[in-house]
Amino acid sequence: MTSIYKNNKAKTDIMNLYDEKLKSLQIDYTNIDVNTKFGRTRVVKTGNTSGKKIVFFHGFNAGAPITLEAVKGILNEYCFYVIETIGQTTKSEERVMNIKDDSFALWADEVLEKLELEKVNVIGISYGAFIVEKLIIHKPERIEKCVLVVPSGIVNGDIWNSTKKLTLPLIRWKITKNEKHLKSFLNAFVPDNDDFLYRMLSALMKGIKLDTRIPKILKPFEIENFKAPVYIIAAKNDVYFPGEKIVKRSKELFSNLKEVYLLENSKHMPSKDSHPIIQQKIKKWIN
Repeated sequence: MTSIYKNNKAKTDIMNLYDEKLKSLQIDYTNIDVNTKFGRTRVVKTGNTSGKKIVFFHGFNAGAPITLEAVKGILNEYCFYVIETIGQTTKSEERVMNIKDDSFALWADEVLEKLELEKVNVIGISYGAFIVEKLIIHKPERIEKCVLVVPSGIVNGDIWNSTKKLTLPLIRWKITKNEKHLKSFLNAFVPDNDDFLYRMLSALMKGIKLDTRIPKILKPFEIENFKAPVYIIAAKNDVYFPGEKIVKRSKELFSNLKEVYLLENSKHMPSKDSHPIIQQKIKKWIN
């Protein structure tokens, strides 16, 4: 197994940022290590142990700390499990998984089984939504309610817009190493005033071997047996998965869709100003 990090210093720096964010939340939590046939998986459990159980599958390389920051205001109401994806910059094993077969579905199912979560409310964020979609196809009965936030796997972004805002700045940065091009790349999807996200994503861009594989788009026939309620939060200014396109296609895709909420002034990574709205929607839907 080769490391996802370019060197040991990069791994140390990124894990220090992980610890910094988790500590800054000032919350009580329990780390659970689940051994699966795909590798050791870290699960961060927090919140009200007597509350309804909610499982998170986080965004690409985001991990538990960034995920939990968005729902900190409702931690006293629910029991949250953040399942940290294998092969990403988390506390789980570094093994990179196959996105074309059923590996992610089998892995997620095994983790839920070992956590004794037979049927549960599930939230998938960005890349985590792709994992949830894999689970929906493989074992739809696992899911009580499904919430997808800025989800992958439903639509793709506009090629020209992505090229202008993402590809070209990234190429310029790789050639020149000029920080202004890296900042231009990050500006396309990171909230303007979030210093930590800039530091974290800058460290990721410099310190890991980027996984550029794109999850495939979900097809209606793949989820025809899925009957649990589906709720979606999309972002209007999402360069990766444009919100208005998600609104339109999700209505065509999910016969069991209950609501799609569009964050009007949000990029792919919602700003802290959006967190109360996200929390309000989760409360409404889960309750």
